[in-house]
Amino acid sequence: MPNDAREVEVIMPENPMFLRQRLRERLKKGREAVGLTQQQVANAFGWSPSKVIRIENGKISVSVTDTMALLAKYEIVGEEAEQLIELAKIARQPSWYAAYRPIMSAEFEAYLAYEESASIVRSFARNVVPGLLQTEEYARALFRGFASGSVNDDELELRVELRMKRQKILQSEAKFFFILDEAALRRTVGSEAVIQQQYEVLLRMNDLPNVEVMYVPFSAGIYPLFRNPYLIFEFPGESDDLVAYVETPETEILLNERMPRSGKNRQPSDYLDAFWEVENSVAVRIDRESLIG
Repeated sequence: MPNDAREVEVIMPENPMFLRQRLRERLKKGREAVGLTQQQVANAFGWSPSKVIRIENGKISVSVTDTMALLAKYEIVGEEAEQLIELAKIARQPSWYAAYRPIMSAEFEAYLAYEESASIVRSFARNVVPGLLQTEEYARALFRGFASGSVNDDELELRVELRMKRQKILQSEAKFFFILDEAALRRTVGSEAVIQQQYEVLLRMNDLPNVEVMYVPFSAGIYPLFRNPYLIFEFPGESDDLVAYVETPETEILLNERMPRSGKNRQPSDYLDAFWEVENSVAVRIDRESLIG
């Protein structure tokens, strides 16, 4: 089996959830490379076939001991094996946002893993400023406006706290491209003072070397994939798929390139193509004049 150690080294971000996914994929590729079926692997270790299936589809995590046994069975040795064992160890650590699980959907938890692990994040926002760019006051007013009667103040503050902690990712080496519809800039959230503060933060963020904030003026009319907010995640590993996160009025959807295209289903590359088209045709960089006048 060819040694893919260089590839493994490239795709080792720090997020445990993302690491678990990468480990599962590497183990599945290893099994396929030596021509073993899931049943044969299960028989070799006295496992139930469902254990191998659940390891590979992510229903259960894989222990370090099981990882070592599988690597030996798949004839993965040397530096690649050492890196995958280290990957298994790190992947079993809890994510920094584990304490916030009571207020997160499973889709959003997966979203955070992708956000933290991506080398490039592209975000389109139609109605409100993206979470990574929001001030604390803007986020609090937004959550309060969205909150139902069942959401108490403690839960609301947890949501604000999580959003603010996420913004530390902007200090990483990843690159961030934001396109906002002008409606997101003109909508009053909280108060006029909150909006003015938000404008100042947008201008400051846009001065960061790894951040670009653009907007689409009302005069541009309708443009590609205008209806729903979405994000596209690109990763440093050559074998990593694009991932898109799409918000609809009913739900949150995570898409990857391996999902079959059928009917109205789109793939992440469709969103990337639309983002590039908007960026190169109708979006303009925000500046003080466009925000404040």
